[in-house]
Amino acid sequence: MDDVEICIYDLPEQGDGKSGKMAILRGGLGADDPISYMDDAVRIYVENNLHNQFVEIHGDNPYVRVIVSNINELDYNPFGDQRLV
Repeated sequence: MDDVEICIYDLPEQGDGKSGKMAILRGGLGADDPISYMDDAVRIYVENNLHNQFVEIHGDNPYVRVIVSNINELDYNPFGDQRLV
């Protein structure tokens, strides 16, 4: 797993003291089976903790995984005119 990189962000603490994390893992470029390789990396990172995992929508990038913990505990707002940029 020497080639796996990780970027971790703490999500804001909610009013009830709960918070979550978002982690982006990338790696496995030289692996024979990058999907299994990254599955193992995620398994090592999350251990036995509940999490949500997201992969690229078209499934053509097996080298990146996004992991979010406590997704159901976050404060959500109605979707309106918010934009990514």
